[in-house]
Amino acid sequence: MAAIQTVTGPISQDDLGVVAVHEHIYSGGGPALYADREGHDDFPYWDLPITMDILGAVRRGAPNKENFSLNDEKIAVEELALFADHGGRTVIDNTGAEPGRDPIVMRRIAQATGLNIVATTGFYKHDTHPDWIADVTIDEVADVMVRDLDEGIGDTGIRAGAIGECACSEPVPYHPEEEKVLRAACRAQIRTGVGFTFHPSLYDSAAGVLATPGEEYVNLIEEEGADLGSFFLSHCDLTLDHLDYHRRLLDRGMTLSYDTFGYEGINERGFLGGFRMPTDIERVDAIATLCRDGYSEQIVMSQDVGMRINWKRYGGYGYSLVLEWGVPLLREKGVTEDQINAMLVKNPKRIFGREGHAA
Repeated sequence: MAAIQTVTGPISQDDLGVVAVHEHIYSGGGPALYADREGHDDFPYWDLPITMDILGAVRRGAPNKENFSLNDEKIAVEELALFADHGGRTVIDNTGAEPGRDPIVMRRIAQATGLNIVATTGFYKHDTHPDWIADVTIDEVADVMVRDLDEGIGDTGIRAGAIGECACSEPVPYHPEEEKVLRAACRAQIRTGVGFTFHPSLYDSAAGVLATPGEEYVNLIEEEGADLGSFFLSHCDLTLDHLDYHRRLLDRGMTLSYDTFGYEGINERGFLGGFRMPTDIERVDAIATLCRDGYSEQIVMSQDVGMRINWKRYGGYGYSLVLEWGVPLLREKGVTEDQINAMLVKNPKRIFGREGHAA
């Protein structure tokens, strides 16, 4: 039986249950990308606590340090308990090797909620990379990931159980340093057998269009010889206007993740070059269409809770939106129970199981 490493120890594939494949549970501080914003006149809300007075501005994209800091353990437990209440069993935390990753806190949250929580290893966009990545080889980056997966994160003794989220920006399909990380992720996957994901380039500023680089990622994965069956491409629901592009990826064997449920109406300044986020109804309609086309065994779903305004306490929809709202609507649109089970249980079980590798 293949096993999956969680922050509280290994579990069998059969214990995964319903999985949220792309979430963030705890990150102790805003991303490095925003570190120099403090005190800037352009960011008048940066240092303010999120109250009703500024909540609207933050939801419209005003940068705010508290918003980018999922560092409240008590609230995280409360929010994740709602996911468990609706039948959720496992959460994959895609914070990766960012400075705010804290597996010790994640283990306490897992113990408090009874959920399986999987920590990840990996590196986000190039402008948040640690300086050392530019000076080492692809295989040396892979060695760091494998150490997190096979030995433990830092000196915590807690092992990562997946690779993510390795992120891409520009130039599309990836910056050269991001390509190094993607190839390292593939090599680490081959050595460990874990599941892995890429955050795709989302916007091509040179062309002024939403980016559709998925085929380049399939090519890279195939070149490196990693297991495409253990891979899912995150944030595919940002290109719902291009379902033929999604079908091309599916036909090449890729699993697609529709994982920004709950983001409608959230428009971070400059995000997607001014293109709108799709609505949750559009997400459900697209998934139902692809299920009718026979692709249910290559689809996974999640909410990518990554800001405080995604938490229910701050007016968001939390970690349970797919289960409490999305799944009932999918049923109304003709998606079968077998197809729902595939997207929530069967497909994650295939992606995250370490077939042929010791856990």
